[in-house]
Amino acid sequence: MTDSARSSRAPLWLGLAFVLLWVSFPLFVETTVAHLGVRVFAVGMVTLSALSLRQVSPALPPELRLRPIDTAVPFVLVALALVSGARVFLLLLPAWVYAVLARIFFASLRGGGSAIETAAKWMQPYAPDFVRPYCRRVTVFWGVLFGANALAVAGLALFAPAGWWRAWTGWIVWTGFVAITAVEFVVRKIHFRIYDGGPIDSVFERFFPAESTEMGRRATAYKVQMRRSLGRPERGR
Repeated sequence: MTDSARSSRAPLWLGLAFVLLWVSFPLFVETTVAHLGVRVFAVGMVTLSALSLRQVSPALPPELRLRPIDTAVPFVLVALALVSGARVFLLLLPAWVYAVLARIFFASLRGGGSAIETAAKWMQPYAPDFVRPYCRRVTVFWGVLFGANALAVAGLALFAPAGWWRAWTGWIVWTGFVAITAVEFVVRKIHFRIYDGGPIDSVFERFFPAESTEMGRRATAYKVQMRRSLGRPERGR
């Protein structure tokens, strides 16, 4: 990868790190607030957010960019935490993240594309167009999941004991996301059946040969054609 390509992707990696920070901060918010207090923690998070958004926003595709309301909500919540010193406003921040992700995922479906397709082609620029229907279905699934989780986090922050909020936003959500991602990987492998000879691919290829399905044959033919056009071997990375 060239230096220019690396530099163009850097803000997107920063954006991913920004989302992960906000989603994972329930794992460390209790300890940090206990040591620094609600107000100091709130100032630190909002400062980091402002710096990150300034770098990330110009690099995002139009369909994935944050709207003014998206960026206003966390600053309002942090301002309320600063004024009141109440921790509940900080506990609502993960709900905001999930709500924004849900909105972005559903908004990306306009025009025939999807957030998952954009991410797939960012990671693999030569991904074929026939992955679009699958990417749209996965985008809808994650959009519904993020929206439901936003409601769950907000409800727990406002009405449930703090321990329930910590458990849900901590190990329960992350265990669920990891399990869902693993299942989606298996489903995707079985659906497209594109294999490159690695140890995991070898297992899938043994039980789910590409030539057994129309999609497998189509995907394999596309992969071979694309590798030949790029002067690469038909298998391997």
